[in-house]
Amino acid sequence: MRALQNLSQRLQRFASLPIFFTLTLVMVILGVLMISPVSASDELKALANGQDVPDTQFWRPPEKLYQQLDAYGDAGRRLYLRRVSPVDIFIPPAQMLFLSVAISLLLPVLFSPVDRWQLLNLVPIPAMIGDYLENWSMIAIMLAFPARLNVLANAAAVFTALKFIFSFASILIILVGLVLWLTKSLQYFFAQGEIG
Repeated sequence: MRALQNLSQRLQRFASLPIFFTLTLVMVILGVLMISPVSASDELKALANGQDVPDTQFWRPPEKLYQQLDAYGDAGRRLYLRRVSPVDIFIPPAQMLFLSVAISLLLPVLFSPVDRWQLLNLVPIPAMIGDYLENWSMIAIMLAFPARLNVLANAAAVFTALKFIFSFASILIILVGLVLWLTKSLQYFFAQGEIG
């Protein structure tokens, strides 16, 4: 528990508005890259009859994954490994820091610095871990193809689900935090008006 508190506090100290705006810019750049011609997503989608790349599917049984990899063909699998996998090195830590910093900026306004709610800034970390485990699993599965690694394919699906669950939980924490902050600010504003 102490290690988690230390990590949470380090994120709190790291968080600032300039860092948040820098991370926002990084996320925008990565997002643009993912939808630009640099990305292989459209090409892979066309090869797989309109299916999104595997790491954007919340759940995929091994059979479905292997059908998709078969549809990619050798060229499509090489394309994935050369153009999707390298970008996936940067997305997990950038997203984790972006979400953790946003949460870290909100929590001190809402709760005492020693309150356990401050640990919520750690929620994006399992999303990052799940994302990396998913990426490494997909690389291993593609390199082994056509050999089937069903256990790893099932694990990769679990890692993808964890990535989505903890990412959405982080976004929900930010949204709830913003609502609470806005409510608190309005209450303070109206209280000041009544005093004045």
